[in-house]
Amino acid sequence: MENKETSPEKEDKEIGQKEVTVDEKTVQVIIDGSEGLSLDDFHTNDKKILSLLNQDSDLNDNQYTFNGLARKLGMHQQSLSRALGRLEDAGIVQRTENGYKLSKNLRSILVKKSRIDLENLSKIISKQYLQFTQILQLYIPTTVKAEQVVNRLVGKWFGNLRWIGHVEGDGGYVLQWANNDRFQVNLKIVSRYAVIESNAVGEKNKADAIVSAYRILEQITKTLKTASDKSDRRNGLGSFSQYN
Repeated sequence: MENKETSPEKEDKEIGQKEVTVDEKTVQVIIDGSEGLSLDDFHTNDKKILSLLNQDSDLNDNQYTFNGLARKLGMHQQSLSRALGRLEDAGIVQRTENGYKLSKNLRSILVKKSRIDLENLSKIISKQYLQFTQILQLYIPTTVKAEQVVNRLVGKWFGNLRWIGHVEGDGGYVLQWANNDRFQVNLKIVSRYAVIESNAVGEKNKADAIVSAYRILEQITKTLKTASDKSDRRNGLGSFSQYN
């Protein structure tokens, strides 16, 4: 169960910005009207959450755990809890078994300026996490769908490597884990390739990241073997498969 700290912290506010508490009724009125929904109707922390959940996704299927959002956004847990509460009450964000996700396609309900502002904010947030180094790369056979690998790994922990969320978009997936505040490990699946990378710094952290990468790889190979065995049985070839 995720722990939410209770020490207070002031909400971030943009200078000169009009703060509006958005509720479900207000959002519905704006959506049903012709003017569209504006980011100016949200608190600063709300916008940060929306930008991350909307990042690089045409399907709005990005999902992050509570702790994952706090880590990615550098947001205090109490501030995050309040912001998520507002967005859930407004019906824009929903909580799922694996975290939080958008319940509405923001691109379809935001006015043009707010769509641009949201994309720019997403780029600013994503730039904080560009320093990743590849650890492993694996080719995924055409007999295995990327979704099979993703479904096996979503929500799983590997020792101290905790699940924080995933992003779907641009024809691929990015699954993300974190080892407390030491480092993050990502699994990127694009086309037929799976790449495991980390932003670990220091010999010990890098060594631990490599161990974690091989644990993730083990789960991927189990998925590949299961799919291969099923294919062999369908083709009457028995259950033996050899891997290099």
